This record gives sequence, structure tokens and C-alpha cells, in this order.
Amino acid sequence: MIKYKAINDFESNHYHFIYENRMEDLLPLLKLLEKVNPCNQEYEFTDSCLLISYSHKLNLFNFRNLFPLKANVQIIGLPVSVCMKGYFGNHVEIESIIKKKKGLKILLNGDNIFNSGGKTLSSFVFDNKFSTFDDYLNSLRSPYRRRINKALNFRNKLNIRKIDNNEFNENHYKLYLSIMKRTENPLETLLPDFFREYDAEIYEFSDVYTNDIIGFIQLKTINDTLYFLFGGFNKEDIKLYDIYYNMLLKIIEVGIENQVSTIEFGQTAEESKLKIGCREQYKYLYVHHSNLLLNSIIQRLLPLFSYKPYSIKHHVFKDNLYTKR
Repeated sequence: MIKYKAINDFESNHYHFIYENRMEDLLPLLKLLEKVNPCNQEYEFTDSCLLISYSHKLNLFNFRNLFPLKANVQIIGLPVSVCMKGYFGNHVEIESIIKKKKGLKILLNGDNIFNSGGKTLSSFVFDNKFSTFDDYLNSLRSPYRRRINKALNFRNKLNIRKIDNNEFNENHYKLYLSIMKRTENPLETLLPDFFREYDAEIYEFSDVYTNDIIGFIQLKTINDTLYFLFGGFNKEDIKLYDIYYNMLLKIIEVGIENQVSTIEFGQTAEESKLKIGCREQYKYLYVHHSNLLLNSIIQRLLPLFSYKPYSIKHHVFKDNLYTKR
């Protein structure tokens, strides 16, 4: 096992592993997070596995409406609230490595089921099989198309434009903070420098008459997948502009225009995302403590802080495909 404190050091020694695991587009994000969100990041490498971890004080009941129980945790994952995993390699070997580490460890956003593991927040994925946005609209069953057209009717009040990252200003950031204040137990709050320095696309939503900025979305394409990273809007603008639905629809428009194969919409607002045609993708967590007694207690309590997936199936498309798998 080799440990690195900087992703640059790992990159210079293991580029073959990076290439095999298609990590090239992930490296700039990890480098920037070391700068703008330092949290004792660590990169642990064997010949066939990589674990990305960081330190955090986490509410262990983050996914359930229970009393807060905070503890110092080593999280195996990316030090930013996106739905990407923080490990590469065989998940059985990953689990074995985690068990050997001291203290309390939590792996988030796993793609695999772990022994004695649970579920974390599901992600919501849009499979892009459309050549135009009109093709997408025409594929919808009438109740869902009616709801989307209702949102699109607000476009005459909106000016939507792609901005340069250096145009991201205090008004955009306040909208991001508005989201964070409405989020229960956020893992982190990023600084404005993240939005200005990360090589991603930012789309701004403003009032067509007053030019007031009312929302934004930050998008990044990695390996033929468009990721919805972050956004911002005020709650009171949902009714005035149907802003959240219009943000989601703009993401679909961008994905179709760029002809990506999938759009990763992230891990919240299940109902809205499923009703525009996403499918639910389960994500898994694994929790372990090196103290045998504490670990036994944790495994018994694990169902309490394991996420309960969305239970309703929506028939969004005319071909009757479920948006849940």
C-alpha cells in the first residue's frame, strides 16, 4: 500500500493505472479540490486499487429524519457533493483494504453491493436516445409532456445564456448558498473559486425584463456522460418562473445538443427527475469501524441510516419503459 497526499504525486507514478481506469478527466477536479476544499485528502494505492478519502465530521443519520449523531469519519469518496465514486478496482479488494484501516470509515456512492453494506442516496440518470429536443418532447406520454410544456411556457420570461467562468459573481454564489441553506446536513460548502476555476460549463438564468440573475447550473462532461454538478436558485422563484423544471430541461437540451450517451442528474429531487425521464440508479455505502464492539453496533444500526429508494414507478415515455430500474 502506497499513500499519497497530493494527486500530482500519484499521477506522476501511476499514469498507466489512470489511463486504464479512464481517470484523466477526474484529475483536474481532484487537484482543484485540494486547493479550494482541503480536508486531509489521501490517495491510497495498491497494484490494482485506488482509494480516495478525506476527513469529515458527518451526521451518521444523514439520510433519515432522526436525531443528529455526528462523528469524525474517514470518507472514501470525492470531497465534493457529486455522485461519483471514490474508488477504482475490485470492490471485494476495496472492502478488504477498508477493514484494515483504523477508526470509523464510510464509503459513499459505491456502484457495487458490499457485504453488510447499505444504500446511500440514489442518483438519477437520463439515457439519451434522442437526436433533438423535439424528439424528446414527442416521446413523452401526454401527462408528462403537459407538465414540461407548462414549464417551457415560462421561457418567455427567461434569458438563458452560457457564461464564462470568470463571470461567476456574488449574485450567482448567493443562489448557490440559498440551495445549501435548504439542504439538510450538506457534506461541504464550496467557495466561489471552485466555480470560477473548474473547467465546466455554467448556464445563467435571468429575468428577460429586469436582467436579475435568478438561477444557474454547472455542467461537466466526463467520458461521454454529462454531469449536473451544482446550481442555485431561490425557493420563491419556483412559482414565478418554474425555475427548477427549466433548469432540468436545459440540462437535457445541452445533453442532446452535445450527443452524450447519458446525463447524470445527481442525487436529490427524485420525483422531478423521474418525471422528466430519468431512471433511478442505486448507490451503495459501506461502513466499518476497527473496534470490534463498535463495528458490531454499527452493523446493527446500519438500516437506520441507509437510504430508502423512491417507491413510485412513472411511465414517462410512450414506449412504456419504466424510469426506475
